[in-house]
Amino acid sequence: MPDQSYLDSKYFIDIDVYNCPFCNRRNVKYVLEDVLTFNWSHDKKCFVYFVRCASCVKVSMHLSYEMIAGKRDKAVSGGGIREAGWYFHDEIEDIDSKIFYSRPTSFFVLDSRIRKVIRELVTEAEGCLKMNFLTGASACIRKAIYELTIIENAEGTDYEAKIKSLKQKYPNTDPELFDTLAHIQDMTSNKIHEQSWPNWDSKNLTILIETLKAILHEICVLPDEKKKRSEFVKQLRHDVGEGKTKRFTTEEKPDSNNSSE
Repeated sequence: MPDQSYLDSKYFIDIDVYNCPFCNRRNVKYVLEDVLTFNWSHDKKCFVYFVRCASCVKVSMHLSYEMIAGKRDKAVSGGGIREAGWYFHDEIEDIDSKIFYSRPTSFFVLDSRIRKVIRELVTEAEGCLKMNFLTGASACIRKAIYELTIIENAEGTDYEAKIKSLKQKYPNTDPELFDTLAHIQDMTSNKIHEQSWPNWDSKNLTILIETLKAILHEICVLPDEKKKRSEFVKQLRHDVGEGKTKRFTTEEKPDSNNSSE
């Protein structure tokens, strides 16, 4: 079976199921409850899609510059009956690519084992990038990296030295990930302020965001998963050991009774 784990990083899987950012359930059914439109500018329209989770019944909002939905009466489709109401067009293979902003944002992509302050900054950076707010995205990702160096007690007097310190601290993480962060231009170890926002374009920002997410997964999530797997195996071995002890005790009991007779 092909690896489809990439679907966990999407909002919408297809026209019927999505990853709910409220109850954090993967591959859960949703209903496109309503569609509205407004004027984004003098000559551009924006479409608003309201989606209700079939599990927790909370509603999320999604903005697009395209009309990617329709409305129908109850009809037979794909071997089943689809209810009347709004629906995303069947021919759209990647709904996420048509959406430029969602609320709440897809924070469920970042594991909860990553510090909240960093998760929020990365999520904000991704949201800004989707709306082409490059200054905001640059500021957020820069601050997220800074917070990581603080949380991890990275050593060094400047930014590059701190990233190299993290590289040494986590030798099992791909060193190229840290090298990518270490060579960012216009980064300092100072806190973000209005005169120090780096001027990054969308391509470089995407690289930085994905690099930081990969590092966060490596140092915050994988160690805990490995620990849990190890504990699970130890528990299995312990249970098997106890089972043997009980079996031997049960088998030996009749022998001792017989000898007493």
